[in-house]
Amino acid sequence: MRHESAPFTFGSFLGQVSEALEPHFPFEGFEKLHARLPQLQAEYRPWRKFRHVARELGLDPATAWRFVKMFQLPLMRSVEPLCQADGSSFVIVNTPEIQEALHTIDRAVGGGGPAVLDPDSGQLGHIDARKRLSIRTWMDEAAESSLIEGASGTRKQATDLLRSGREPTTNGERMIANNYAAMQQIKRWLNRPLDPSMLLELQTMLTVGTLEDASEAGRFRGPSDRVEVVDHRTNEAIFTPPDASQLPRRLEALCEFANKRHTDREFIHPVVKAAILHFMIGYEHPFCDGNGRTARAVFYWYALRHGYTIFEYMPISDRIRAGYARYPQAYLDTEQEGGDLTHFVLYKIDIVSQAYARLEEHLRGEEQRLERVKRLLRVGKSLNERQRLLIDHALRHPTTKYTARSHMNSSGVTAPTALADLQGLVKAKLFVSTKSMKGKELVFVAVDDLREKVEKKQRR
Repeated sequence: MRHESAPFTFGSFLGQVSEALEPHFPFEGFEKLHARLPQLQAEYRPWRKFRHVARELGLDPATAWRFVKMFQLPLMRSVEPLCQADGSSFVIVNTPEIQEALHTIDRAVGGGGPAVLDPDSGQLGHIDARKRLSIRTWMDEAAESSLIEGASGTRKQATDLLRSGREPTTNGERMIANNYAAMQQIKRWLNRPLDPSMLLELQTMLTVGTLEDASEAGRFRGPSDRVEVVDHRTNEAIFTPPDASQLPRRLEALCEFANKRHTDREFIHPVVKAAILHFMIGYEHPFCDGNGRTARAVFYWYALRHGYTIFEYMPISDRIRAGYARYPQAYLDTEQEGGDLTHFVLYKIDIVSQAYARLEEHLRGEEQRLERVKRLLRVGKSLNERQRLLIDHALRHPTTKYTARSHMNSSGVTAPTALADLQGLVKAKLFVSTKSMKGKELVFVAVDDLREKVEKKQRR
């Protein structure tokens, strides 16, 4: 059988490229650039960083930039039907950094990772453990997402509010309660495709009772609304979204992108799509206020909708807030480099990777906590795990006040079950109960000598 050779190999192609580029710079320059290529491509850097690296390597930054972009071109694709305000395409490059991070997330969801969700193995194998961690995650996410937007207080104060179930009394508390309600709602929308009415409902839930102008809740911005993104450190406008008259058409394209099944050669990894949706809601800025909160909620909705259940146990907004300057910078890098979404996707995936590392750390601590809780069986064999967890918490936080409502909200049980748990601890003479200041609710606290009682029973 006769075999026909390919017209060229990669090795011979490099020689053809050097000949084509020779008019732009000498062949010796090409050799030098090629030798520095691994260092130039060590990271997917924006121009603001790349130019300094090129100079340190003794290269002309503009020439080196063109050279590197030539090698990245085969990995680049346009993200249809999304487009920039001027009508040009957004693009993304499938970098090794993105692939490595996605592999870690896929293992965590599908098996093999330390946070595997398989019911027969892993630290999250027990349904009660998953329920507790899910509640904690949604509370933390609601708190941190609100703190990003200017809610006052600390995360502990925010989660205490949500556990107590009391009515918010300040604008910041209302924002936190709204965020928590919205995070609960998106889990009920996992079978619902994205459409403009869903975005409106979500923004309403997130902003109602928190806006200076109440009419801005539940409506898209119009031509008379002057909306821009401002750097609060300098009061400088850093981004003006596309004209409001384009919004209906642009939101239609956004929903089409979200709902389309990208398969085969069009495949886009669901976590990458979730990150792009996050970016696009910030870019389109469809509302007068609440765009950031809506974008972060949609990210969660899309990831959960496509089976990435690990996100139910990973708050990400605390990682965003911890290095907040990178958040608007990722938008700027994308915009300033012709709609290159790679910069925002890399940023978002790095945030997810940090959140996953925090989850691993938390699970190690949870493992130690559950070991302590097992030892508490000696305190009373009739105590269930929830009661033993309450004892463990009270040992570490002896002044905490518990109510049936706070225990119900933290553990995901019914009100009668929560009350029975606490009254059981009173019966065991480990907690005492009193009426609240208003006399409407029982308040439970650990006895003063709880530690001595526990240690005495454990020595038996």
